[in-house]
Amino acid sequence: MKTILSVCLFLLLATSAVAAGIEGAWTTKMSGPDGNQMELTFVFKMAGEKLTGVVQTQNGDTPLSNCKVEGKTFSFDVSFNDMVIKHSCVLKEDDTISMKIVDSPMGNSEMILKRKK
Repeated sequence: MKTILSVCLFLLLATSAVAAGIEGAWTTKMSGPDGNQMELTFVFKMAGEKLTGVVQTQNGDTPLSNCKVEGKTFSFDVSFNDMVIKHSCVLKEDDTISMKIVDSPMGNSEMILKRKK
């Protein structure tokens, strides 16, 4: 019984440590509708196992919704202009986040987020 409890405690702490690695400000650049590069900053916050945050753009902050975290994989939605944009992410070993935008009205895309210094 002690062994099972120890394993469960270890897995809980390991998952929390990975989730804490997500926390912080992350930047990327993407092409806007006019073709110009624009910088996006994703600010992720962890409260226990719960992920919250915002995406910061030149037009202001937009909150994340429908956030889910499973180890190094996490997802969330961003809503603006009556559109919901789904994001699927993986925290990588090199301290980057691989992000895929899926089923977006503007099409699918991929980005690499780097930790803001």
